[in-house]
Amino acid sequence: MEPGTEQIPDKLLSRISIAKQELEHCSDVRVISHYDADGISSAGVLCNALLRADKRFHATLIKSLTEEVVAEATKDCEFLILSDMGSAHLDELERSGCKTIVLDHHAPLRDSEKIIHINPHLAGIDGMTSASASAMCMLFAIHLDEENWDLLPIAFAGISGDRQAIRGLSGINKWLFEEGTKRGIVKAMPASLVPSGPLADGLCNSIEPYIRGINSNPEGARGLLEEAGIPVDATSTDIDDAQRVRLSSLLVLRMVEQGVPLSTIEELIHERYYFPKRKIEAGDLASLLNACGRSDKEGMGVALTLGDPEAMAEAQRLRKEYTSEVLAGLDRIAQKGVTQLENIQYFHNDGMGLSGILCGVTMQYLGDRDKPTIALSPSGDKVKISSRGTFELLDEGIDLAEALRESAAAVSGTGGGHRIAAGAMVPKEREEDFLNELDCKIGEQKAQKKV
Repeated sequence: MEPGTEQIPDKLLSRISIAKQELEHCSDVRVISHYDADGISSAGVLCNALLRADKRFHATLIKSLTEEVVAEATKDCEFLILSDMGSAHLDELERSGCKTIVLDHHAPLRDSEKIIHINPHLAGIDGMTSASASAMCMLFAIHLDEENWDLLPIAFAGISGDRQAIRGLSGINKWLFEEGTKRGIVKAMPASLVPSGPLADGLCNSIEPYIRGINSNPEGARGLLEEAGIPVDATSTDIDDAQRVRLSSLLVLRMVEQGVPLSTIEELIHERYYFPKRKIEAGDLASLLNACGRSDKEGMGVALTLGDPEAMAEAQRLRKEYTSEVLAGLDRIAQKGVTQLENIQYFHNDGMGLSGILCGVTMQYLGDRDKPTIALSPSGDKVKISSRGTFELLDEGIDLAEALRESAAAVSGTGGGHRIAAGAMVPKEREEDFLNELDCKIGEQKAQKKV
């Protein structure tokens, strides 16, 4: 790696060096990653790097890692790489005896001496805000070969998809941006609430910000443009600075009237990261990959990262369908509201693939900002749990990863994730018990912080 590497902790670099050495001795690699934007980006970086290193690979994207998945993946496997997952399954991975690299950014319960465990938390870097899984995979890729710097757009899609840029880049994410800027790979673009492209369409069909009467409402979107003195058929490049300011001001006003706090609005207005050679912004690529994953077309997302020309058109189609489904779900939540307990709020959602995004947008724009938001989706004889919080709730002592892990375990389930966003799987018949456990646990966390 080139000068600047000293900003990356030696503990991470030494493990990446060991991983590179181990990889050189194998020919077949099994890659398993998560199915969201960060997971697909991680797999995309890895698959491109392995292809260039003349390694055969078999990539699989999954919704959650289980003991059964670990057993299947490690059976007759020469070399396994797990990305965006694995740190919570060290016991099973160690027992398998399979040569394994874990490139994860979720807070681990412990470290491992039997597998190559590469996680920013082990070096004092917060994986929730300062190092996405795709960023960890990018570090690995450029250590394999400096030519892999051109994979940075894929990695940044994961950083954007995991919302790690909303308060500015830090840690490993920032280092990658600075090094990418030196190489002319990425440019920072000014922040703006104004959507790109046709404005009426952008306002009506955007997921965030979610504004009642504008999103999924063509008449409302056109009315807002007329109020701003902008032609309804205008694009973002047609308007002048004064019109841009008026439209932005009206959007802020509508959000304030809806009860959206200033902190959420500020998080919307952050730098965007543009990649000239690919002619795409990180957020745009993230939305395409996320739509593929949430539409059960994860392979299409990986194909997109590998440069398949047909994958882009299909991903754009999937994004349009996905956005429509998400907006329909948000409209239902806006009409029905969410169920309030003392310390949490929750809603039910039939589409498991939409729960995370619905939970996050509800937390920011529709729910009570003083309580974490929980989404529950049926999955056979189990219930899939998604949760989202805010940075303000973290300051109050809330840790959703810990709360979901312990509450799920109390009802014979499993859970974990990040402090601000976590998930769980619990038996269907224990759903109410789980909610009560979680409500109590969140209350305990807040009370401990006050002591």
